[in-house]
Amino acid sequence: MRYRDAGVDLDQADQLVELIKRLNPKGRAQIGPFAGLFELTAILQEYTDPVLVSSTDGIGTKTRIALEYRRFDGLGQDLVAMNVNDLVCLGAKPLFFLDYYATAQLDLEMSREIFAGLVRACDEAGCVLIGGETAQLRDLFVRVDDFELVGFVVGIVERSQIPNPERVEPGDVLIGLAASGPHCNGFSLIRKIIEKEKLDLRKIYREAGERPLGELLLEPMPIYSNVVLRLFERFSVKGAAHITGGGISGNLVRALNDRVNAVVHRGSWPIPQLFRALQSWGEVPEDELWEVFNMGLGFIAIVPQGQADAVLQFLESQGQRAYRVGEITSGTGGVVIKN
Repeated sequence: MRYRDAGVDLDQADQLVELIKRLNPKGRAQIGPFAGLFELTAILQEYTDPVLVSSTDGIGTKTRIALEYRRFDGLGQDLVAMNVNDLVCLGAKPLFFLDYYATAQLDLEMSREIFAGLVRACDEAGCVLIGGETAQLRDLFVRVDDFELVGFVVGIVERSQIPNPERVEPGDVLIGLAASGPHCNGFSLIRKIIEKEKLDLRKIYREAGERPLGELLLEPMPIYSNVVLRLFERFSVKGAAHITGGGISGNLVRALNDRVNAVVHRGSWPIPQLFRALQSWGEVPEDELWEVFNMGLGFIAIVPQGQADAVLQFLESQGQRAYRVGEITSGTGGVVIKN
């Protein structure tokens, strides 16, 4: 017997590694034979008291929608954004990125689309892809085309620039950055709704938007890291939250101390109609909707009241849709969403 008989094609695995090397730009990092290499000397000279920051995340069952719709070019951006948007909550600049790509059976064309998008997204985020792992795990997946994507990122920040929740105080303002869609969260529920209602990913449902449902769901997540890092440079950002699984409440609470509450005002930003369509199709309770989805806000920054207008003007100048969505009050460390 050969390894291929057990579901692992070594020739295709080698071809994919060479493809990724060709896609990846050369610079201060390189994909090594056993581990990635990153040159730190020049970077460290820019810092007085540098701290390395790391994060890992994946894109979950959004891959199933991509397989059914046969579109993979945005998944690499999703993977990078899931990680660097977490990193930047601590004011950290992304340095390098690694991936873990597990699949039942390697599809080179699909893989090329994924990794081309991943390399582009790393470039946009200001980091470099220095390595990863591709695993063919036929016995662990239900379907022959199943796959999973996970990413790992390392960044750097000056210790004095790391946001401290203790600095958040009543009167501070919440600035929300617009989301592009559900991003990578809630897709287990979304897929159940699609299955229950027998929805067609290639059909345009006017109650959800003006594009096919599959395109609305696969819209890549914005990479907020660049514009948020510029916010940290220009303003006194006291805290930040990447709105992913757990919704606004589950993520914003991490930026607070136990003497304040974050009060978020529904209606202060436009909620994409896709979320209301999903709610209607699946008869999803209102509180469940807010706990699962970002509801149109992908990132929230906490800034002093006196800087709020200037922050909004700056974000607009950067082409980033943003809204004043609430404020900090005295409290017990919770998030209150008010009508």
